[in-house]
Amino acid sequence: MKRIIKNYTNITEAHIALITAEYPDGFGDEDVRTLSLPDGKYIRCLEIKTEDTIYLFRIDSEMIEMLEEATDDDFGIDVEGEESDD
Repeated sequence: MKRIIKNYTNITEAHIALITAEYPDGFGDEDVRTLSLPDGKYIRCLEIKTEDTIYLFRIDSEMIEMLEEATDDDFGIDVEGEESDD
């Protein structure tokens, strides 16, 4: 199974449809996972599984803004701690 990280610069309408199908009532902090990268940094993401792919949609302020505009929803996500060097 492939694992693909997506951010706001490379998300498509099909990806937005996946997110809205998985989270029809929107998503919150409890749905966002924090993952450690090999370089020691962390990313916050939504994980959505399809038949052959696990998508990790990176959640940052730009992604939230793009999703809010595309879905007319207001996501109450705290993105202040979106990336850490700890």
